[in-house]
Amino acid sequence: MTQDYSDPYLRRRTVLVAVINNVADLRRAAVDGWYRIPQRRAPRRIGADYLAFYQTGAFGAAPEAHSVSYYAPVRRYQLATRAQLLPEDVDHPRADDYYFRIDLGPLQRLDHPIAAGKLRRITFIHTTFERLLTAQTVTDLFPADSSFDALWQALHANRLRPLANRLAGEWPVDIALRVRGGYLGIRCVEDDNSAAEAQFAVLPARWTLLKLDTQLIRSDLPGCLRQIASTLVNLGGALDSRPGPEFKLP
Repeated sequence: MTQDYSDPYLRRRTVLVAVINNVADLRRAAVDGWYRIPQRRAPRRIGADYLAFYQTGAFGAAPEAHSVSYYAPVRRYQLATRAQLLPEDVDHPRADDYYFRIDLGPLQRLDHPIAAGKLRRITFIHTTFERLLTAQTVTDLFPADSSFDALWQALHANRLRPLANRLAGEWPVDIALRVRGGYLGIRCVEDDNSAAEAQFAVLPARWTLLKLDTQLIRSDLPGCLRQIASTLVNLGGALDSRPGPEFKLP
C-alpha cells in the first residue's frame, strides 16, 4: 500500500536512524520484524515513531552500502537479555547483557536512498520523517537544534539526574525523573495528537506523564522548567538530586 507522504502530521513524526552492519540483522528486521539495541550503548533517546537503517560498508558492493535505504514503523519496545532474544547464542560473552527489542511493522524502501556522503562513522540520529524524505545526504538528517538536548541539559544544570529510555509499559518516555513512589515521565512531542499518544493512554502503576511541546521547549524553556518543578512538588519531590544551587525558576 502506498504511503501518503503529503500528510503534514505524518511528516512531523519522529524517526530514529540506527546503524545496521550485517545482513542477518537486516533480514531479521525485514522477516521477523524486530531490531535490537544494546542498553549500555543506546542513545539517550530511543523513542520514535519510525526506525530507519543506515547500512555500513559491511554490505560491500551492495548499492545500499553507506546509505539509509529502509525504514519501518515502530510497534512496541521490550527489554530483554541477549540470550532471550537470540537463544541460539546462549554461550555468547554478552548473553546476559540487556537489549532493547524494537518490534517493527513492514520494512519499506525510501524512494531516494540517503547517501552518507563524506560521513562514514555514523551512530544514532534522532530526526523527523520530513527530513528522512527530503535529505540528500546523511548530514541533512541532523536537526538544526534539539529541544530534547536543551531540556536534558537544563535539568542537569538544575541539579537533577534525568534518566534516559525508561519503559512506561511498551514505550520509552524521553526523560524520566525518579519521584517518591514512582517516576515522572517527560515526553517531548510535536503536538497533542491523540493517535500518536495512544501508546501512553494506560500508564503502568507508579508512572505520571508530562507532555511538553517541542516548540514550547525551544521558545520558553524556563516556562517548561516551571511546569516540571510544579509537577515534582505535587509528586513529593525528585529523589535523584545533586548538591548545588536550588532549582532555577526564572
